[in-house]
Amino acid sequence: MKKSIAFCAAWACGYIINASQPYLKMLQTSNLEEESHSFQEFIQNQNYSQPKIIDFLHSSPERHFLHNMIVQNEKAFNFFKVYLPKDGDMKCSENNPHLHIVFNAADEVRGNNNDVHSGLLATLIDNAFGQLSFLATGFIPSVTANLQLNFNHTIHTNKDYLISCEVEKVQGRKVFLKAIVYDNEKNICGEATALFITVNWGGKQWKQAIETLQNTRFFNEGVQRFLY
Repeated sequence: MKKSIAFCAAWACGYIINASQPYLKMLQTSNLEEESHSFQEFIQNQNYSQPKIIDFLHSSPERHFLHNMIVQNEKAFNFFKVYLPKDGDMKCSENNPHLHIVFNAADEVRGNNNDVHSGLLATLIDNAFGQLSFLATGFIPSVTANLQLNFNHTIHTNKDYLISCEVEKVQGRKVFLKAIVYDNEKNICGEATALFITVNWGGKQWKQAIETLQNTRFFNEGVQRFLY
């Protein structure tokens, strides 16, 4: 009996250690790695950086279309970063939550005309909107109800682009968002709008629990340590 318990315990420990390797590797990786892209000065002036939680998601072995199939595929992007305010304050000067994405797509994600496949851009914006909605509503998960994307110029491979996303307003369970895609010459290459709906399964209770935790110093210090 004791041998069986010891064997099960050893197997469980081995499984946990093996499953946690990608996360441990991410935590050991410096978040201050050297970056070089066309929007570097803008990101620094805005006091934005990619938080550890984004590194965590992009290193996760959990199945996710963007994180596993695209970001972890070294052939998909020459560069890809998601930036949030360094101080953890999601409010910008206009008092609306913001995040920025800087990316440089590789040739492997081009469409028929040697430009970036439009579905990739829609995926990036949709995922960014989901992250922004989650943060803006107090960590309540949400789903896409409507996403509209208009292209003004072709998005080329091997060139830097900035996607600037923001929450326009929150009305009850509805989150209205918009995004603008810029090239390195500040031309507007695309614009998107979306409506996200927060999930209704225990959302109110979940938000109340989070708000209660947010009033504690332990929670706030823990979130800051985990994010940055």
